[in-house]
Amino acid sequence: MAMMRIRQSHRVLALSAVAFLFIASCSSGDAETTVPPSTVAVTSSTTSSSTTTTTAPPTPNGPAITHEGDRNETVEALQFLINCNGYAQLTVDGVFGPASLVAVEALQLDLGREVTGAPDDETLAILSRGCSEDRRVSIDDADDGEQVIVGNVAEGDPDLYFIRASEGERMSVVVETELGGAVVNVRSTDGGAVGTGGSAVWAVDIDSTSDYLVEISGLAPVTYVATFALATLDPDDVDSADDGTIVVDGLDSKVSSSCLDTGGEGSYVAESALGHLVVTTGRVADFARDRGGVGAPLEFVFRDGSPGYYGFSMDLDVEVGDQIVGTGIVFLRGTGGADEPLGVAFDFDRAVTPCDGSSGTSIVLSADGLGIIEFGADAEATIDVVDSALVGASPSIDSDWVTIDNLSNEFGVCRAGTTEVRSVQLDNLTLFFSDGGTSFGAAGTRHFAGFVAADGVFPFKTNRAVGPGDTLEQVLAAHSDASAAAGLTGGIDVYISSPPGSDRWLRATADGASSVTDTGATVTSVTGGRFCDN
Repeated sequence: MAMMRIRQSHRVLALSAVAFLFIASCSSGDAETTVPPSTVAVTSSTTSSSTTTTTAPPTPNGPAITHEGDRNETVEALQFLINCNGYAQLTVDGVFGPASLVAVEALQLDLGREVTGAPDDETLAILSRGCSEDRRVSIDDADDGEQVIVGNVAEGDPDLYFIRASEGERMSVVVETELGGAVVNVRSTDGGAVGTGGSAVWAVDIDSTSDYLVEISGLAPVTYVATFALATLDPDDVDSADDGTIVVDGLDSKVSSSCLDTGGEGSYVAESALGHLVVTTGRVADFARDRGGVGAPLEFVFRDGSPGYYGFSMDLDVEVGDQIVGTGIVFLRGTGGADEPLGVAFDFDRAVTPCDGSSGTSIVLSADGLGIIEFGADAEATIDVVDSALVGASPSIDSDWVTIDNLSNEFGVCRAGTTEVRSVQLDNLTLFFSDGGTSFGAAGTRHFAGFVAADGVFPFKTNRAVGPGDTLEQVLAAHSDASAAAGLTGGIDVYISSPPGSDRWLRATADGASSVTDTGATVTSVTGGRFCDN
């Protein structure tokens, strides 16, 4: 098996985990510095014999986020904010030189903090709250198609950036934080929203050369690292992947297992020896971010912490069935990765077992219903409850209400007085509804009347932990009062519940069984309730 190539990033970003996080980007260290006079808190106490003046002790600093001699985006943020708050007029170049050191010492003194020349997160958060200046992002050939900016936002205090993008370019903004909490929204010069905002990963293909306003916001103080990128995409095509594999950059990795990230919507995870591929068709969850990723709709995170790959929903082409099959475009995290698109393909089993190890579904197959809802319930309420319980289910197949002849219709022979029926399939569970009179509902009322749970992606079980996929022998052992007989529609049925005169039936069917002694046959479905010929 070929292994995925691991390409190292040209930069390492360190995000602090302190609650007061920090600031916005671009700075320097060698220019002339003008420092305002410091202000020190002074208190006076007077007695009959003398007057004593005392100076309040300085506020201790937390862990330093940068030091003299550093050269990075954090220094750029510091220098910009020093200038914005009026402590100096530094050249914003990301180099922590002597002028930057003097300015830091001056602002620490002015803020009543320990004068160390090495600021902490809280100091930078204070500077950020004191700066309302918008910034322009300029990306040229020397920037490898991208610019990285460090910033800090809080509720009601977003950071605003102007960036010019040209027709035909892909413009993207990816915001990384220690614990999440910062999101991107983009507007055009006329104020209209551009693309889909409200998440940490944003991208759009530009159809009109113009300036765009990027807003990065948060509900609590949070430090972020934002990568702004402009690129013209020409990715290598990847047509497909073999069953059970992930292909990135022309190399493949075998899928060992899969799970469902229930924190999101349609967030499927495939595991390989190298790491995890996350494919999300709805709301992105935290699986990738918790493992050092950015929280993108398409993402590969490596086990060893190497820079992974991320992609946008607009480039994701995926089919969700028993398999998760599709292709997409991803980018290597790190300097220069944003303008080097790579093809990705995948084909792996769709699992509904939660990645966090919790129970896959709260549904219990019974003669009274599904545990979470009973026969006789309103149709819409039943569908809503079941759909909520089947996290990660495929879109339902709904027949809607069908007017029938109770003696001749696609559902078989229905009881007298039945005029309307409906079926709703959610993966390997089919719900049946009827307006005919049953033990659960009066004639003329549309109600939940039956179900068929088949072997498939969801592991449906009875209260004795048996169901489709188990053997007839296992069902008979778990339900000691059950009995086997020739199947109503072929095979062998095990009647777990079939009280005379009642519709509260529950039976397991093994289509492949030839006689009641064929107890090793696999149960293919479990049927509950009574609906037409079932």
